[in-house]
Amino acid sequence: MDNSPLEILKKYWGHTAFRSAQKKIIDEALAKNDVLGLLPTGAGKSICFQIPAMLTPGICVVISPLIALMNDQVSSLKKKGIKAEFIHSGMSPKQMDYVLDNCIYGNTKFLYLSPERLNSVFVKARLTQMKINFIAVDEAHCISQWGHDFRPSYRTVLQIREFAPSACVIAVTATATKKVANDIQIQLDFKKSNIIRTSFKRTNIFFEAHRTENKNPSIIHYIKRKSGSGIVYIRSRKTCELFTQELNKQGLSAEYYHAGIEIKERKKIEERWKSNHTNIIVATNAFGMGIDKQDVRFIIHHGIPNTLEEYYQEAGRAGRDGKLSHAAIFYNKSDILNLSNLLSYRFPKRKVIRTVYQAIANKAQIAIGSGENEGTPIDLKSFAKKIDLHPLTVHYAIKLLESSGYVYLSEDVNSTSKLKILQARNEIEGILKQSSFQSNLMNALLRSHTGLFNNYIKISEGKLAEILESSVDQVKKGLEIFEKTNVVHYQKQNFAPRVFFAHHRISSKNLVLPKELYEIRLKVAQKQLKAITDFVIEQEKCRTNIALFYFDETPHSPCDHCDTCQKKTSQESDEQHITKILSQSPKELSELVHLSKLPREVTISIVRNLMDKNHVIRNGTVLLLKD
Repeated sequence: MDNSPLEILKKYWGHTAFRSAQKKIIDEALAKNDVLGLLPTGAGKSICFQIPAMLTPGICVVISPLIALMNDQVSSLKKKGIKAEFIHSGMSPKQMDYVLDNCIYGNTKFLYLSPERLNSVFVKARLTQMKINFIAVDEAHCISQWGHDFRPSYRTVLQIREFAPSACVIAVTATATKKVANDIQIQLDFKKSNIIRTSFKRTNIFFEAHRTENKNPSIIHYIKRKSGSGIVYIRSRKTCELFTQELNKQGLSAEYYHAGIEIKERKKIEERWKSNHTNIIVATNAFGMGIDKQDVRFIIHHGIPNTLEEYYQEAGRAGRDGKLSHAAIFYNKSDILNLSNLLSYRFPKRKVIRTVYQAIANKAQIAIGSGENEGTPIDLKSFAKKIDLHPLTVHYAIKLLESSGYVYLSEDVNSTSKLKILQARNEIEGILKQSSFQSNLMNALLRSHTGLFNNYIKISEGKLAEILESSVDQVKKGLEIFEKTNVVHYQKQNFAPRVFFAHHRISSKNLVLPKELYEIRLKVAQKQLKAITDFVIEQEKCRTNIALFYFDETPHSPCDHCDTCQKKTSQESDEQHITKILSQSPKELSELVHLSKLPREVTISIVRNLMDKNHVIRNGTVLLLKD
């Protein structure tokens, strides 16, 4: 029998040693002590709760924020022969019942849940019947109101402790300030303070920031000078797609990735990148959680991330193999302005939040005193237009309503694409006789669907792509050509979240937003905005040290591997060069420029700096060293 952490690590993960801090966290957990592990992205946080759980009788309940992350971890455990399950919103009650029965009566070792699931009386009742050995809290910063991604639903984790008092807590996160770390322990009712951390300093990542009004050509030029695989993070789905096209036109191997792509297709894109068939992923922040690719050589941000926590987490996906990698931000003046403006969208006035609540109730036709667990799909743009508000304002108003417990969102509700052939069967004979992709596409449509001439029929671009052995993009373009030439009417898949009332509807006048979700969160957001802005615009101080100070870690010296440190080293070297020339004899500026062999503007800048330090003085037109 495997009876030591190292034996489990070797057998199931194939590693011969633990990374820094992993073993300490595991030992604390096995000693039945609550423990908070602060480990950077890529440091193997999941092993810290998976190994202790495998060495202890019972089941480990893992609280995790994202379906995709849960799916990845459960799939990975199952491939290793470890029994694991997760419950998600797409399951029927019968499927959930089957999974929970396996957790109670079978030998399932891990049950992954979103924190929202703990609000279900049905799930809670079944949890009380399980022999829970550990409560693992992934992305634990979400439980703290001071954290960068506060989710009030995480506070329900404490309920598990009530019916599993002997189970200790293993909380892990990649980003937490001292204040957040202390709050995590309070919210999870730690018996005593117990934090195990590793340094946030990533010695193999070169951090840099570039201000440019032409981000696309600057980023393309940068990538062409890099080798290996990388990720480009972009906020908007549309910009993701357009920038990917630009990269491909430049002969670079790139694919885009965002939440608007079918899950199956996303998996394929991910696999092509992980196996190096694709070099670059251009993605929204939907990409990255649970991705364990060791040889990512560069992470680029097309614009400024929302917070330093978010940036450090995403940048930390580079260089997990320990080799030199780069993390670069490309930004302009508008990015800084947009981040500042985003705060006004993120914290709409209370009157606006009440308006949005009332509008949801009107759309769902729910009267006061009814509507618990009833919902309605919300197309953000059209809904916002109808009530004369900006879509971002509406988005964040709904998020605040969700955080306050009035509504909840189901993000995975979407309408599938639909299609109807507009021409008569004999009119499309000409298309079918051609030797082209359009002909093959029409044949595939007719073979895989019936009733297309009479009704709108649900179609899957992904399945058509499999039949034709092509890409989903190519299928979509082919269908769009049919649409433009009036061969078909093509209604694209519409991803619309559904908003449900968590309780019976109340009058919008009676809505109460807790202070911790509004005023306190606003102060946190303002502090975070200042931190990420300072990090990006800094020209002189060590960029790594700015981040370390933010995460309450005291650096002992500059990192010597960020752009500001490199610039300072280069500047000091150039100053010494100029000083040496002037030490031989006084020189006129034109002669100094010629002898230095540096660009004229660089020489002038160095001379000004030396004069400011009172190391060089001017005597008429001649420059000389001061004695």
